[in-house]
Amino acid sequence: MSDKFPHEGRAGFLARLNALETVVLAGIALVALAGMMLVGKGFYMKAKAEVSQVLLKRSFEAQLHGEMNVKPWPWADFSTEAEITALRIGKSAIVLSGASGEALAFGPARLANTPAPGELGTSVIAAHRDTHFRWLKDVKPGDLLVITRKDGASLTFRAGDSRIARWDESGINADAPGRNLALATCWPFDATEQGPLRYIVNAELVPNTGHATLSALDSVQLPEKSF
Repeated sequence: MSDKFPHEGRAGFLARLNALETVVLAGIALVALAGMMLVGKGFYMKAKAEVSQVLLKRSFEAQLHGEMNVKPWPWADFSTEAEITALRIGKSAIVLSGASGEALAFGPARLANTPAPGELGTSVIAAHRDTHFRWLKDVKPGDLLVITRKDGASLTFRAGDSRIARWDESGINADAPGRNLALATCWPFDATEQGPLRYIVNAELVPNTGHATLSALDSVQLPEKSF
């Protein structure tokens, strides 16, 4: 009988619930629905990040071949300027110009108030912890990070220590002596909410891999918005 009239069974079950139990059941249903929406959003964001890198790679390769003012898509308010590769772990991503909210949704971005990789000072590249820089936690001291710039220069940086700092107390000096690189993302890596902490990997240019011009810049403040 229950197989023949399943809806009646469910209706009878709901009718036996008191007011408190009904509220609890409704709350569980809402939590489950919210969880499904968050999971769906997470998949969407990761898929968006992966697909956009294909278009960004195409745009970057066009720049390497001498094309000027190439945008990955017509309405993009940023351009590609480099490719970063972590050799040991086999991860790479196209780096964008300007660490705006839109840019970070599609790939790592160099902070506008820091020099280009290879110039004197500290170049800072930031990315989301759950997409393009989820591999940052796997970078170890001594690992080689290769930056290919849009002008064709290929620079190798050696990773040093990693550390955790507040977004407004990064300790990164854009005018520091030498030719340095700092990679930054949110911390902890498994968090689902925004927070003030950033995970930073420092690296130095390996000698004889190229250099550029001097940049005089202010101290670096990482983006306040979580990434």
